[in-house]
Amino acid sequence: MHREFRKLLEKATGSSEFVIAVNIDIRGFSSFSKIVESTEVAMYIKRVYMKLIDEYFLNASFFKPTGDGLLIMISYTEESLNEILINTIETCLKVLVDFSSFCVNDPMINFDVPGKIGIGLSRGSVCRLCSEDTILDYSGKVLNLASRLMDLARPSGIVFDDNFGIDLFPDELINLFTKESVYLKGIAERESIDIYYTKDYTRISLLSKQPIEEIKWKTVKDTKTLKQIKESIRYAYDLPGKPLNPDQIKVKIIQPKVLKGKKRKEVLTMFNFSNFEYYLEADKPQVIIEFNALAKRLEIDKIKDNWNIDIEIIYPER
Repeated sequence: MHREFRKLLEKATGSSEFVIAVNIDIRGFSSFSKIVESTEVAMYIKRVYMKLIDEYFLNASFFKPTGDGLLIMISYTEESLNEILINTIETCLKVLVDFSSFCVNDPMINFDVPGKIGIGLSRGSVCRLCSEDTILDYSGKVLNLASRLMDLARPSGIVFDDNFGIDLFPDELINLFTKESVYLKGIAERESIDIYYTKDYTRISLLSKQPIEEIKWKTVKDTKTLKQIKESIRYAYDLPGKPLNPDQIKVKIIQPKVLKGKKRKEVLTMFNFSNFEYYLEADKPQVIIEFNALAKRLEIDKIKDNWNIDIEIIYPER
């Protein structure tokens, strides 16, 4: 495929086109990928892609896989805008409702799969890279905006910006959305933009409602040996204050670098550890780390019982 792509690049040219960018993301895909076999992941994502292409976005001109989702481009003209816009939002709403049942009764999907999806929408002029009537790719701020808006659609739902054209929707569609002002990295960091989101599915985080340059990050640090980590199944850390957005909490593990079973002096490696939970007990915020899972990960990396492991909990302050 890459050789064909390279050949097409020889005669590729760029042109402007009006499109609706639909950025779809499967929520919980990363966690799902860690607990099933890679062949099962491939079978599932294949089924999702085929379903979206064959049964929902039939009028799309371009599809691009993103690993855990799909970027879809839908062309429109001045004459077709209203029809295409309403059809696209109705299709996205149908995907949102149907997604959890995409693989029901599929004989090849006999394992648990994600049940939620997030969709970001934007529209406008983009650059289309085309060769011999084959669309190779699209570029432009419309794609970047759709990606940022998709990230807001949590735990699921649909998000689009104020310029998308909600005023062209019929009342029954308008009533499904509510308005909010947000800040977006690389797009609206100091001055907010207005967005609309599905009020029954989406919760816009407090972090997105604060100018990005004013966000302050707090770090809670601890050091334990692998032996000490093994002594507890779970370990609770008190946070000095409530996070601005618990979804933004990260746990970083810093460990010695191991080469051929030996610790390299003054060389460390770091990874993000996802096996933790945030709790608010009696108004006291806590992060509880699964030490049993952490110990297993460290043992796989050939860490010795008496070696020190640094644990950092990073979160945005209120």
